[in-house]
Amino acid sequence: MNWLRRWLQRKPETLAQPTFPHLHWLLNSTWLAQAVYVAARLDIAEELRAGPKSADVLASKCGVQPDELMRVLRALAGFGIFSRDSQGRFSLTESALPLLHDNPHSIQAYSEVWGVQLYAGAGRLLEQLRTGEPGFKLQHGLPMWQHYEADAEAGALFDRFMSVTTDAHCRFIPKWFDFSKFQHVVDVGAGGGSLLSTVLHSNPKQRGTWYDRAEVLPLAQERIEKEGLGSRCELIAGDFLQSVPAGGDLYLIKHVLHDWEDSMATRIVANIAEAMSKDSKLLIIGGLLDETNNRDGLCKLRDLEQMFWTGGRVRTRSDFERLLHPAGMHITATTQTPIVDVCIIEVSK
Repeated sequence: MNWLRRWLQRKPETLAQPTFPHLHWLLNSTWLAQAVYVAARLDIAEELRAGPKSADVLASKCGVQPDELMRVLRALAGFGIFSRDSQGRFSLTESALPLLHDNPHSIQAYSEVWGVQLYAGAGRLLEQLRTGEPGFKLQHGLPMWQHYEADAEAGALFDRFMSVTTDAHCRFIPKWFDFSKFQHVVDVGAGGGSLLSTVLHSNPKQRGTWYDRAEVLPLAQERIEKEGLGSRCELIAGDFLQSVPAGGDLYLIKHVLHDWEDSMATRIVANIAEAMSKDSKLLIIGGLLDETNNRDGLCKLRDLEQMFWTGGRVRTRSDFERLLHPAGMHITATTQTPIVDVCIIEVSK
C-alpha cells in the first residue's frame, strides 16, 4: 500500500483539486478504507482472477446490489485499485493484487479485521482519551484477548490476519540479521511458529525453543512437525508474564511488547533477562518510532492502532531503553528494515 502512503503524505498544493483542503481529503479517505474492506469481504479480487467482469456479474456472485457495487468499485478504480474498461468491466491491477488470498503480501485478512473489528472502534478514540480504556474494550465490552476467547469467529479471523502478516515478515528477517552464530534460539510469544521455523530452516545445526500460551501450542506443533523440525525444536507452553525458559544464547520477541503498557512490558523484559546468560542476546522485532521528525506517519498510525487494541504502544528508542534498564540490559544496534513496523533491535546485558 505504498501508493496510499504517498497519496496521504502529499502536500495540499499537489492534490488534484488545490482548493479542496488537505484535511478534507484525509477525512474522506474513510470511505476509501471502507471500500477496500468491502472488496476484501466480498472477495472481488478472487472473482476477477480469471478475467474482467461487470458489476452485474460480480453482484450476482456476491449477493449484493449491482448499482451500489459498481459505485464502490468505480471509486476504488479511481485510486488504481481495480480498473474499469469502456464496457464497464472491472479488472485486477497491481495495487489490487494484495487482496488475493495467496499473494505473499496479502492484506486480505487485515482488510477484514480492520473493517469489522477496528473501524467501528476507531470512532471511540475521543472516549478512549477521556477514559483511558482501550477503544477495543469500549467497543466490544471485553479486553481484546478475552473477546477473542469468547468469540471464536472473531478470534479465527484475527489469527488468520496475524499468520499471514507474520509469514510475510518472517521470510525476509534472516536476510536482515545473521542468525548463524547462535546455537539455541528461544522465541518468546512465538505464536504459530513462523519466525522460529524460518530461522531453523536457515541454520540446519541450530536448536530452537518455542514458547507461548497453551492455546496456541497445537497450531505451532502442527507446523513444526509438518516442516520436519520436531527433532530440533522443543515446544513449551507457559506465560511470559510469569517466566521464560532458560538455556538460549539468542532470545527473540517479535511484535509482542507493543501489545502491553509499560509496566507489563517491563515485566516481560525482566523475565527474559532472568532467563538469559551474561553472553546471551535478545532481539526485539517490531516498530521503532522516530521522534526527531514529523514524518514516519504510518508507524505513528500503528501506534494509535496498538493504543486502540490493548492500550499498548509502538515505542521510541528511549522508550525501549527505559524498559531495558531495570533489567540490566541495553540496546547495542538497530536495523530498520524496508517494512515500516519491522525494526530489529539488538539487546545485550
